[in-house]
Amino acid sequence: MSPVQLHAGSLFEHMRHICLRPRMFAPDFTLDHLHMFIYGYESALGDTGQKSQHEQFREWIYTRHPKWRQLSTWWGQQVHEANACDLDRTLEAIIRLLDEFLATEGTGFVRSPTRETQYDIVIQKPKRRPSRSPRSKR
Repeated sequence: MSPVQLHAGSLFEHMRHICLRPRMFAPDFTLDHLHMFIYGYESALGDTGQKSQHEQFREWIYTRHPKWRQLSTWWGQQVHEANACDLDRTLEAIIRLLDEFLATEGTGFVRSPTRETQYDIVIQKPKRRPSRSPRSKR
């Protein structure tokens, strides 16, 4: 999957990280974890007087899937059921929805400032142990 550059710290950047590596956030990850994160993030935004980010995404989804608005479960559960209750397929589908949203109505959340959402960490072993200093031989 290619990285998408998003506003650093946006809800969508965090959702993408969670969907790409869910077990990094919870060893027994379920959609409830994602749901709790979204609403916790939105509550924190509200506490600081900032506008909701999820509301725009949720309205975009409900425009595409109007029947989901009438159901008692959240949109993520509907995606889960549409993917035969397979969590990995559901998370991939959520990433696709995020990408489509960000390419259309969510363009305001893309770029500036940017941070790549995928990266490699390389830890290199030293080639040889440093020699002792002359003082340490005393």
